[in-house]
Amino acid sequence: MKTKGYIGSYTKKEGKGIYRFDVDENDQTIEKVEVGYEVEASTYLTQHGQFLYAIKRDGDDCGVASFNINEDGSLTYINDCLASQEGTGCHISVSEDGQYLFEAVYGSGYVRLYKLNAENGEIIELIDVYKGEGHGPNEARQEGSHIHFAEQTPDLDYIVTVDLGADVIRTFKFSDEGLELYETLEVQAGSGPRHIAFHPSGVYAYLVNELSNTIQVLSYKNGVFATISPAILTIPEDFDLNSQVAAVRLSHDGQFIYVSNRGHNSIAVYKILGDGANVELVEIVTSGGTWPRDLNITPSDSFIVVAHEHSYNLVLFSRNKETGKLTEIENEQKAAEGVCVQFI
Repeated sequence: MKTKGYIGSYTKKEGKGIYRFDVDENDQTIEKVEVGYEVEASTYLTQHGQFLYAIKRDGDDCGVASFNINEDGSLTYINDCLASQEGTGCHISVSEDGQYLFEAVYGSGYVRLYKLNAENGEIIELIDVYKGEGHGPNEARQEGSHIHFAEQTPDLDYIVTVDLGADVIRTFKFSDEGLELYETLEVQAGSGPRHIAFHPSGVYAYLVNELSNTIQVLSYKNGVFATISPAILTIPEDFDLNSQVAAVRLSHDGQFIYVSNRGHNSIAVYKILGDGANVELVEIVTSGGTWPRDLNITPSDSFIVVAHEHSYNLVLFSRNKETGKLTEIENEQKAAEGVCVQFI
């Protein structure tokens, strides 16, 4: 069985934008890593049905692009919407009905809302922009708003954004009329919240904090988040060098959480306990490269691919579905400046 995947990358040095690859799950190898489409600064990708959406920049113009995913995994360009000069995005996602795209812009602290044509994948227009406010105690990283994540909530009624610069989580109502701020949760000052992954029940969410190298459980209901557990370190307590949390992913069976640590260059594995309100550490394993920016789990739940931003290599792990533990299999394939992993 072969699983098709894509890598999004920076294009500051050797990166080309979008790479494509296969995971041969029978041979347990990564193969056919090649340029899928050259796109400037395509640092995050997301799939909806037969369409792939990517962050894009053209000079000072910033926004998103759309592609049709062909049967062989090749991409056909549809269109783009470069409607802003207020910074390149760092995270995008698409609403379940395929009618909206949400973009988080780290540098300028913006959330951008786009209208999509769910039938043909076209990006119709930029509907609205929200400018985050606030700051945190870390003068080097929190001098202002830095929004790092934007995604629809499980009940489909809101989007949630995570602001690393202001230490807040915001929920918004959204429509063709734009974004309406609904609720704000303040998290630990200086923690630098980065990404969220939801429990399958939709009742709990797992927040990773980049600056404090921690994960914590939140409750969620009707657009409102609350902190229900103390933060847990994602790196060993005695590690005193620079490290920053990056990705968080849940196994498809909803039993385990995987977090990448840049600097410590590791993957932390957690077991989800009970109904999802608690987690416990299973193991912390080396990621097999330098600066593991993103990871993702194959739809079969059997393998994990980790993209390393600095060492450029893609690392394949097999995954024990019972224990959640990882075993490194291969680490020779390259995707220059890779920072996002998505499977179809």
